[in-house]
Amino acid sequence: MLGFPLPYCDELLYSTIARYGIHSGIVSPKKLLQEVFGDTKIIATPDLPGHLKCIADLYPEVVGITPGDLLYEHTLFPLYAPFIDEERRRCLTRELIANRKSTVHLTAGVAASRIKQPAFLRYCPGCIKEQINLYGECYWRRDWQVAGAESCSVHGLLVESDIRRHDMHRHLFQAASESACPSVVQQPGSWQSDLILNSVRELLKLKSGSVPELCQWSLWYRNLAADNHLNRGTQVRHDLVVNRIVEFWGEMWLGQYGLLPNGGEPCWLRNMFRKHRKAFSYLEHLVVLHALLESGWKLADVLRIVVGFNPAAKAFNEALKGTDKAQLNEYRNKWLAVVAQHGTKRARRHGYGSIYAWLYRRDRDWLMKINEAHRKPEYEHQPKVSWAQRDRRAVRRLIDLREQSEVQLKAPRRSMNWYLNQLEHKASVEKHLDVLPLCSLFFARYCESIFEYQIRRITRTVIHITRDDEPLKRWQVLRGAGLSEQRLTNLARRFIEEVLEI
Repeated sequence: MLGFPLPYCDELLYSTIARYGIHSGIVSPKKLLQEVFGDTKIIATPDLPGHLKCIADLYPEVVGITPGDLLYEHTLFPLYAPFIDEERRRCLTRELIANRKSTVHLTAGVAASRIKQPAFLRYCPGCIKEQINLYGECYWRRDWQVAGAESCSVHGLLVESDIRRHDMHRHLFQAASESACPSVVQQPGSWQSDLILNSVRELLKLKSGSVPELCQWSLWYRNLAADNHLNRGTQVRHDLVVNRIVEFWGEMWLGQYGLLPNGGEPCWLRNMFRKHRKAFSYLEHLVVLHALLESGWKLADVLRIVVGFNPAAKAFNEALKGTDKAQLNEYRNKWLAVVAQHGTKRARRHGYGSIYAWLYRRDRDWLMKINEAHRKPEYEHQPKVSWAQRDRRAVRRLIDLREQSEVQLKAPRRSMNWYLNQLEHKASVEKHLDVLPLCSLFFARYCESIFEYQIRRITRTVIHITRDDEPLKRWQVLRGAGLSEQRLTNLARRFIEEVLEI
């Protein structure tokens, strides 16, 4: 494609696409999607956009821009890549590059992360002025949109725009501009924010390459605790770790991001120094690394060391030999008695764990066979949510929304997604419609179809024109409704021809 702009340094790909719409004078969001992707159903995603191959193909071959370049230089993917295992990193890379629908926010753990990303796109007024003076236009930078990095190292605190990261208009790319990013007086940023910003910029500059496995991160943090004398033998002193973290960052700053360690279980900081069974976020890693490493450390050096670890494969100890036969029979009989009464799991938890451990070391094969024979079914999981109650509550809210918006001709299309965005538990309703029959029935009956939405827009335009006693003209009605002959549905066309007679 001729004229598709090259992204600026550290510019979000979302911003580049929005700038193309401004340069080309494209007003319709769907028209912009059709021009760039050849598909009008693409969702405008600022942080982890997909279809990168489609965008890379827009540039001439001589420019040398690849999908991998776009992924690592113009999205927030480098924030997550080093802290997930290699297999998942490759899977996410394939999903983002491919020209198909992806579930990358779920796979990367962004949706369920403790660290919530900013609700609105943010900007630095000082940097916006410099961009306009240098380029004649402004754009969204990557490091402005990262939780924890709340300031610009030169000008001060970032400012929230009025543009949501995940807007109700899901297909709309909104460019940075002087109106969207007004100039305000900036307050100085905190030292914590400046420290995180330096590491975030290091992360964003990382290139594609192998990343540590979760077991390697486990070994790194175990060694880190030992290097800081926060252990007792092989046991990590979690209370000392908590004290170091809180003393370094302060309770107020940690509490701002939900990272203040609590005394109960589960605690993210305690899990960080145990065996890693899941990936942790970039901010959780940076909080620990800054508190426990000496100043001047580099993230690239840490990753190189962690990737170099070769954790030994878990090996079972050999069974102890030379056990007295009479004593072995005695322990066998004790275990048979308790396991028949309580089952394997309950027996271990009710004071008989020592018998289990003794037999495990000396007669493992027999113990495993007996445990398998006496395994009791787990209790049925009791649901924590009353879906019938949530169904009734949600459908009442949906009915109220319908009654409030029914007379508003200027309201956006009342699609299923529009209704869901107004609910408190949007995700749980959307993903559990199979157990919410009232909500399912409401959506099937009252969601506004495309032709109904077109007719409402046409009606609104006709009312406006006739109010001024002007004659109805077909082209004028279509333009006022934001429609064209090509996009007009059959039923909307019949409405114009048979009802309006134009």
